[in-house]
Amino acid sequence: MNNNSVVRFDVASAVSCIALIIIGLAAIYWANDFSILGAVFPRVAAGLMVALSCLYLVIAWMRPQARRTHEPGSSARRLAVMVVMLAWAFLLEPLGFLVSGILAFAALLVVAHFDRWTARIVILYGLAGLIVLGSLFSIFKFALQVPLPTGWLF
Repeated sequence: MNNNSVVRFDVASAVSCIALIIIGLAAIYWANDFSILGAVFPRVAAGLMVALSCLYLVIAWMRPQARRTHEPGSSARRLAVMVVMLAWAFLLEPLGFLVSGILAFAALLVVAHFDRWTARIVILYGLAGLIVLGSLFSIFKFALQVPLPTGWLF
C-alpha cells in the first residue's frame, strides 16, 4: 500500500489546535484586566482563534485526509521568515508600529519573492504594503483605540 493513500486523523494538527484553544481561552480570560476598548481586539482575535481551531478539529475528525508526503521547500527561507518576525517584534517598541512594519514587510517580500524583481512589482508591492499597513494602523489607532508603540519617528 502506498504511504500517500493511508487515510488517518492528523494528530499533530489536533494537538496544535488544542494548544491554540487553550492559549485563546487564556487570552480571553486575561483580557478582562484591560479597559473595555482595549479588550476588544484581544478578545476578537482570541475568539476567532478558538472558533477556527474548533472548526478545524471538527472538519479533521469528520473527513480525515490521506497522509501527505513532506513538501519540499527552503529551510533557509523558513528560518529567514522566523528571524524577520522576531526582529519585527523586538523593533516594534523602539521604532514604532509603522516603521517596524514597513521594514518587516519589505524584508518578508525579499525573503518570499521567488521571481525576478521588476520596477512594476516593486511599485505594486510597495503600494500594497503601504495600504495594508496604513489601514491596520488606522484601524488599531482610531477605530479600536489600541495604544500602539510610537517609536522614534511616529
